[in-house]
This record gives sequence, structure tokens and C-alpha cells, in this order.
Amino acid sequence: MNYKLLMEARGAYSEGLNIIDLVGKKYPNQRSLAIEVAYDLQAGSYIKQFYADVEKKKAYTNEGGDLLQRHISDDSTILNVGAGELWTISLMLDRASIKPKKVFNLEISWSRINVGRKFWNEIHNNSIDMQPFVADMLEIPLPSNSVDLITSSHALEPNGVQLDKIISELFRVSRDKCVLFEPHYENCTTEVQVRMDKLGYIKNVEKTVNKFGGKIEEIIPVLNSQNPMNPTSCFVIKVPIKNTGHKRADFFTIPGTDYHLEHKGGAFYSIDTGLAFPILDDIPILKMQTSILASKY
Repeated sequence: MNYKLLMEARGAYSEGLNIIDLVGKKYPNQRSLAIEVAYDLQAGSYIKQFYADVEKKKAYTNEGGDLLQRHISDDSTILNVGAGELWTISLMLDRASIKPKKVFNLEISWSRINVGRKFWNEIHNNSIDMQPFVADMLEIPLPSNSVDLITSSHALEPNGVQLDKIISELFRVSRDKCVLFEPHYENCTTEVQVRMDKLGYIKNVEKTVNKFGGKIEEIIPVLNSQNPMNPTSCFVIKVPIKNTGHKRADFFTIPGTDYHLEHKGGAFYSIDTGLAFPILDDIPILKMQTSILASKY
């Protein structure tokens, strides 16, 4: 990570400037970097917003929980991408009458997932097996066909230029469905679409899903969206049928691959490649940019 960029971003953030735009102009082909820096600087702010308007936030998560639980069994493994500060998934699953067997929470910012872990524990403690980790949804460090359900809440949203890659990767990892709470560009007013275009938000979700062999089963407008200028819809997507068997997501892999990572000491290690990935305060950092070549580890 470029420390000069971080110092500049901190100064810009204190002045209320758009960090994704700032980083994007310096590194136009690194959207994930821009999002990581912006979200890291915002860490903690979303939980503060939750406590500032609990009733409105819970109306959203109650509605989302009711929709999500339709696709959960007590044996389900869930991957929540773009997990943020975990208040959304924590409360959706608190609302759901059926609890999954395990939840993986993927977030690109360590600071956000660390803050969110504390919120999760206040709601669920150890009642649901939960694994937080840092990764990029473009390269998910889980085996192919290994989770039953992938979900999100406005996580794909800022990734308009990367939507193809993200959908392809979600389909690699999921063996059944994706239930995504995201903006539905084509169902928005012209005013909202102009704003979404300016911010680089996703569009053409249905076309992208079809392109990679998936099927949209339902698109359900969420009545309790948080922002009228960014309304939420629930996309229920059946992933492509695969001929290969599935593996349980009970181990991590080199991001975007099926190469097994072994938990060894203070790292996750790949015997196949010699790459090691660090762990910070019990949270694995599973991004290729953070890997260390340590073939003799």
C-alpha cells in the first residue's frame, strides 16, 4: 500500500472529498484499491449511522431477513461479500427464523470487518459459526462450488466497471444461489440513473447474469430502502449448473483458485506455491497483494 496515497486520502477525507474519485484518478485501473481506501477511512461510521436511526435501519434488515430466509436451511453455508461493518447481515440473520450452519464474511477493509466483528458478537456471540476475513470479491479465497448461498447489501454497487468479473467469481464459488440486495439501475428514475452513472454504479445485472449462464429467478423491490436516490432490489439468482462436485467451504484457498491454504503459525500457507498470507488479530488477510513468498516456511 502506498503510504503517500494514504496520507493524501486522509487529508481529503477530513475535507469531505470523495475518496473513490481521488484514488481513481491516480490509479484509474484499480477500482478495488479506491474502494478499500475509502471504506477503511469510513470504518465505524456505518455503525454510528445505525445507532442514529435504529428504527429505519431495522425496517430494512427485517425486510431483508424475511427475503433471505426463504433460501436458508439449518445446513446452509453463506458467503456475505462486501460485509462492511456487519450490522446488515447480523440483523438480517437475527430476524431470520432459520439460522445457517456457517457464515463467511468477506470485506476488503480490515478496519471495517474488525469493527463489525464486535457488532456481530453483540447480536450472535457464538450462536452462529462466523468467519471474518479480508479479501477482494474479484478473487474469493474459497474453493469452487463450496457455499450454498452468496449474499450482499450494496456491495457490488460501486463496481460498475468490474461487474462481469464479480459475477463470474460469485458463480465459481456458489453451488446454488446468490441473493443480492443491490440497486436495480433499469428500474430507477432518470434522475437516479444520472447519479448512479456519475458514481460508477452497476447496471445490466440481468444481462450479466445471463451472459455467465445464471438465471434471474426474481427481482423484488425492497420497500424499506435506506436512500430514495439509491433504491434497493433483491436479486434472486440461480447459478449455472455445474458437472463437478462441490467441496465444503471448510478451508481457505489462494484467492480466486482451488489451491488449498493451511493454517500454519501466524499465517495461511500454500504448500503448492510457497505463498503465505498474514493474519491480523485473528482476521486472515487473503489478498494476492498481501501474500509473501516464503517457500521455506
